[in-house]
Amino acid sequence: MLTYDDIIKNEAINEYIKAADASLLALGFTEHSFAHVGRAVSICEYILSTLGFDQRDVEIAKIAAYMHDIGNAINRKQHAEWGGILANDILKASDMPIEDR
Repeated sequence: MLTYDDIIKNEAINEYIKAADASLLALGFTEHSFAHVGRAVSICEYILSTLGFDQRDVEIAKIAAYMHDIGNAINRKQHAEWGGILANDILKASDMPIEDR
């Protein structure tokens, strides 16, 4: 089963995070690289764990939090939609079941 630890080692995802950060910096936004996604993951994990979600749901949410801004590598407008397309392709290739994607 695909885990958060697998995702953070994924070269394609990490390249998209770097590209998204560079694109946003060029547009005048604040840092959106690994520190940003790390904070998102920590906050997500804390909230869902505190609310009593099961471990698999927490794991899937951490994966989503890590990948949440990759669409910015393509375009700031509609970055959520682009990110969803990129994420689905990567997660599908990683054999993540469709119900988890």
